Amino acid sequence: MSDIFHEVDEDVRRDKAAELWRRYQTPILILAVLIVAATGAWSYYQTNRQKAAEAANARFEAAVALANDGKAKEAADAFDALAKDGSKGYATLARIRAAELREDKARALAELNAIAEDKNVDKLNQEVAMLRAALINLESSDRQQMERALGPLMTSNGAFRFSAQEWNGLDALANNDFDEAERVFNILLSDRDAPQSMRQRAAAYRGLLHAKRGPKPTAAAPAAGGPTAGNVSVTPVIEPEEGAASSGDAPFEVKPSK
Repeated sequence: MSDIFHEVDEDVRRDKAAELWRRYQTPILILAVLIVAATGAWSYYQTNRQKAAEAANARFEAAVALANDGKAKEAADAFDALAKDGSKGYATLARIRAAELREDKARALAELNAIAEDKNVDKLNQEVAMLRAALINLESSDRQQMERALGPLMTSNGAFRFSAQEWNGLDALANNDFDEAERVFNILLSDRDAPQSMRQRAAAYRGLLHAKRGPKPTAAAPAAGGPTAGNVSVTPVIEPEEGAASSGDAPFEVKPSK
């Protein structure tokens, strides 16, 4: 008897399965087709995206090579073209590099400031544009403009806060603002989060400051002539935020002018 009941149960289950299949076979088949189609579409999208990224990278590297060969105008044109039709990341980098290569520094500064204020640009690239703009201001020897350019970068969580502080100190030193330069170098020296190579440079810059200024003047006996004479020339060179941890090379050439 148990075998008979078992066979009946099997027949009932088989009939129910057949009924469910007849009722839902169309939606099941449609769902399966959609899954296969979606998988294929995603794979196609990823492949095209990868190809586009590789093509943009090749164009960017070609423009960089032109810049390295001293062909500034051709490089700027290549970066401009990439900025118009390249992917978002490469387009932003191309805008920054194109601005840097402008012979017209006023135009370069305006373009970099526009990138820094562009809400469609990510925060890191906005800060890169601000840092590049600060270099132009540094070359112009406008102390107030330099401070305004570096101010937003010297926040406690800024990605380039240490470079901004270092440049601010060097600009102050170049303009004989010894008190401000010493204040900034002391901040870098006391900040354990600053790269070791940068702290080493800050110590060297402070030594140069003391050699140039001599004993700190008092109100009764201001220093004049001697070691305080002359100017300091500063030639900026951009380096990564991490710096050269092992070398301690300065990103600026700082020397007394003759």
